[in-house]
Amino acid sequence: MSQRQHERASRFQVDIEDGVRAAAVAFRDNDVEASTETVIRLWWSSRLRGRRFAQLLQLARQQTQQRISLGAIGRGQPGRREAMPYFIAVLRQLADEERHQRGHGAEPPSPTAPYPSAFGTRS
Repeated sequence: MSQRQHERASRFQVDIEDGVRAAAVAFRDNDVEASTETVIRLWWSSRLRGRRFAQLLQLARQQTQQRISLGAIGRGQPGRREAMPYFIAVLRQLADEERHQRGHGAEPPSPTAPYPSAFGTRS
């Protein structure tokens, strides 16, 4: 990896970490650092460019906020918070779809699979 590529990756990692931390605050996450580490691992394993992954992160945040507004998921009380796991599930689905569209070998999401649910799932 060239110095320039390394600097770009580092810059996007900072952007992604900041985006996750902002979402964690908005969604009342119980463990911000664990969520940040999960999303960084998701980014690296997705093999998507940093800029695109940061865009997907923002899209996942918007979709999660919309579901909260509709009352479909709740921010919850301590120990019962559902929005952040839901956000990560949405982000994972968006990354998988993007990889499939770009031909990076990921299996496409099942067309019959339900929309990501935050109930008891944290990836």
